[in-house]
Amino acid sequence: MKNPPQTRRLLSALLAVALISPPLFSAEEPRLLNMRDVAPGIVVDMRYATADNFTGKVLYPAAECLLCEPAARRLANVQMKLQARGLGLKVWDCYRPVSVQKKLWDIMPDPRYVADPKSGSRHNRGASVDLTLVDAKGRELVMPTAFDEFSEKAHRSFTDIPADALRNRQILQDVMEAEGFVGLPTEWWHFDDPSWSKFALRDEPLGSPSLRQDVASNAAAALIGDDVRQLIVVTSKNWDDPAGRLQRWERSGPGWKRAGDAWTVSLGAKGLAWGRGIHPQTSDKRAKQEGDLTAPAGIFAIGKSYGYAARPPAGSRWPYQPLSEGWVCVDDPKSSRYNEIFQAGEAKDWKSAETMRRKDHLYEWLINVEQNSPPNCGCGSCIFIHVWRKPGAVTEGCTAMEKENILELMRWLDPAGSPLLVQLPDDVYARMRDAWDLP
Repeated sequence: MKNPPQTRRLLSALLAVALISPPLFSAEEPRLLNMRDVAPGIVVDMRYATADNFTGKVLYPAAECLLCEPAARRLANVQMKLQARGLGLKVWDCYRPVSVQKKLWDIMPDPRYVADPKSGSRHNRGASVDLTLVDAKGRELVMPTAFDEFSEKAHRSFTDIPADALRNRQILQDVMEAEGFVGLPTEWWHFDDPSWSKFALRDEPLGSPSLRQDVASNAAAALIGDDVRQLIVVTSKNWDDPAGRLQRWERSGPGWKRAGDAWTVSLGAKGLAWGRGIHPQTSDKRAKQEGDLTAPAGIFAIGKSYGYAARPPAGSRWPYQPLSEGWVCVDDPKSSRYNEIFQAGEAKDWKSAETMRRKDHLYEWLINVEQNSPPNCGCGSCIFIHVWRKPGAVTEGCTAMEKENILELMRWLDPAGSPLLVQLPDDVYARMRDAWDLP
């Protein structure tokens, strides 16, 4: 009897990954952390543990805010920064079992607001959080809508709201995005951790002891979920080639389709080396390190866009941060802020950092690549897609292109499409194509 498609794909994945020399999977996924332990100052108001939610029913047996470790650490940093401003966070939802996702979908089968349980929600991975701002006494600040209001008023682009609600929504968005979270366009309260795809879908009820333990995850199957509808694919002739070709791909159903023409891009002066992304990590000696002049190979989440202009390009929906004087990206592996982009103050613990508001045009427009994020080694920092110095000019580890192309890329990126960046040499791409469900 023939193997079903799912089995064939899994076998293909295992065989193809074996061709990477030699692979070293992360056999266990990090545990879920309780935010009461990580950041006791955060107010926890788990709505689905009460009947005060849009279903009118109690769906959780325990009122615990559990998040995968990267998201929990990021959120603790947000709380710390807000407390310095006399503010704080109140969380409404964190980890959500798949079984509860099905109940929500039965009532609200609209993918703008509730993820289809067939592909799962990032809440089901412990990688999303729903939250709002509170003052020093724990009182909620005015926001555009209440939690789980499924209307245009909840969209981040909706501006016909009182000035104080608009201001508070922006404060929340800015402080969350500064830590790497990506907001959902249709829900002002929803934010995803950029490393969400590393974590498996789970269905243990809240309160289960197993949620505190590491569990095995199928790294190959979790790479590109059904919710990923945009891919930026960059390929090169070989590992040492500093030139590449970029093709955009998109899908609305089964199968990938090209979006626009292919573009010529420049890579690191020494080509590619395996980076730290959502792909299985390898013990290959060709692994990216700080200052090695290679661009990262693998599959990566896409971070915020930046630029010298006060506003993003007309038509862009992607999160954007203007770069003013003082903005840096720290490239000192010994710094506590290694691989972070922010506006630096007087206190600093680094010896080197990239100036983001350059005197040339390279960072006039750029998109951050979530490589080595959150960092746990000196495996490379400050990896961007940016404007090239001139056609064919190599980079120190980034992917560079014509200005008009990066502007088109920024307009094309859709937060609802959960885009990813794929960068591989041609031969590796050919081997991993079926295993990683690539175009």
